[in-house]
Amino acid sequence: MGSSTAKVRLQLLGPLKIIKSTGEDCTPRGRKACALLAMLALSPENKRSRVWIQDKLWGSRGKEQGAASLRQSLSEIRKAFGSSRGLLFADSYVLALDPTSFETDIDLTSNANDCGELLEGLDIGEDGFEDWLRSQRQSVSDRLATRAAGFDRSAGVVLNETERRCSISRNRVVLVRGSTSGPLDASVLADSLIDSIAKTMTELGAAEVIDCRGTKDPLCGAEDAASGKTLSLHSDVFGSNTMQIVRLALRQRPENILTWSSTLQLSGSQALDLNNADVMRCVNLVVNVAIDQFIRLRSQSPDAEVASKLCYSGILHLFRLGKINFVTADKLFATAFDIESRGIYLAWRAYLRTFLLAERQFSCRQTLQAEALDFMHRALELEPHNSYVAGLSAHVQTLMRRSYVAAYELAERSIQLNHANPIGWACLGIAKSYLGKPEEGFHHTLLARTIAGTAPFRYQMDALSCIAGTMAGELEKAVHLAEASHALAPTFAPPLRYLSALYAHEGKHDLSFEMVRKLRANEPDFSYDKLRDKAYPAAGLHRTSIIDSLPARQI
Repeated sequence: MGSSTAKVRLQLLGPLKIIKSTGEDCTPRGRKACALLAMLALSPENKRSRVWIQDKLWGSRGKEQGAASLRQSLSEIRKAFGSSRGLLFADSYVLALDPTSFETDIDLTSNANDCGELLEGLDIGEDGFEDWLRSQRQSVSDRLATRAAGFDRSAGVVLNETERRCSISRNRVVLVRGSTSGPLDASVLADSLIDSIAKTMTELGAAEVIDCRGTKDPLCGAEDAASGKTLSLHSDVFGSNTMQIVRLALRQRPENILTWSSTLQLSGSQALDLNNADVMRCVNLVVNVAIDQFIRLRSQSPDAEVASKLCYSGILHLFRLGKINFVTADKLFATAFDIESRGIYLAWRAYLRTFLLAERQFSCRQTLQAEALDFMHRALELEPHNSYVAGLSAHVQTLMRRSYVAAYELAERSIQLNHANPIGWACLGIAKSYLGKPEEGFHHTLLARTIAGTAPFRYQMDALSCIAGTMAGELEKAVHLAEASHALAPTFAPPLRYLSALYAHEGKHDLSFEMVRKLRANEPDFSYDKLRDKAYPAAGLHRTSIIDSLPARQI
């Protein structure tokens, strides 16, 4: 940004100092207030969520105490800025700096050797901040080293063609004709679809497209394969005169790792219509998935495998239930994200908070909801075409906001991206049930339960099927499903709540009271009146008359 528009200068190299355009020093006195400003200045788009900042600067404190400390630091910054306080924006969820109102010395210097270390001497004693600072120091050092070497275009350096080709590796998509069976013109179907995809990619500038369908060598254009920025798009056609299936697959080269695949089914009398909505959706989906994959390949950490293992360990802890497991799972997901900034790790953190809500293990529901929604939105921004990000986000919308239309849209996206995603099917079923189609919804949740197999979240698929079955009036099946969930996860609260009501509705009061006693082991204040409360996490019961049959007597 140019100095002519900047009102405030942030000196980040060496000791932090903030200078107004008048020359006045407006650096806040508090170290954490200074750290907050530096983190915003170095963040993408100069903004971060309150939850993220609070975790980094006050992670060792309780959430309420941390939130109060954050508010105090914001007040200190505004006081120090005085007439320039408009530089800082804050609402209930996001903190930001106006990018048109400030500049940093990092933007202007070509070498940090004479300027000192990034945020020199800024020690606040929080592990989250220290980890962030180490990462930023390395990133800034690399950026300045590259600029000093003459590769920064913004510094006015013009690279010759050889240097340009060496410094910039282009995204490439290699078109490969797969296997073909059925009618002689079957390959024409696939080629027409591939041509449309290739045209879209080329027009968007998403990738250089290399057509290898007419060659014997499927590795043409492989000179870029070793760079890790080449994908191959395969088209396979199977079928007969009465039915044809076109399968598309994106693979990462040179390892031939499957990145994405999908199928289109056509009847024998149906020609491939490129104006068909399903076909056009498929075309755009392939392009968007490819773009996301290129972004991931460029930013992928060498420790990505470690992050993946940490995430899987977090998933296992999450579904084991209990406060200790929830805390451990959240730390594992957070660590995985610090290693590799993938949306799926944030999505699991958002999803975990729906368990804290369902199990009533929180001190402030507003804070819990703000955290879940922040993680969800960031996850969707980072990986909008990850079916599990979409599916987990749908569950967050259902539990945290009871926003069933949003949940429906996200669950449908999840299924379109991956037809075999059980969480997507379960969330689609629940959303449909709340939107007035309980029979369809129940069918979807039963499908989710079937395809989940022995997954660690199988008991939740049973519980969601119980909820959908209850709203569909399939009470006998709902009881069976709740009992199945309870057998797999004896302390899981949702099936116990539904069983306490369903048993009472059947006149099995002894069994109902037994469920109440079990719930009180982890939820001492539970009562039938809790189930009658519409704010309590048992919304499906209020869509039925079962709630009216609860006993008035408490135990």
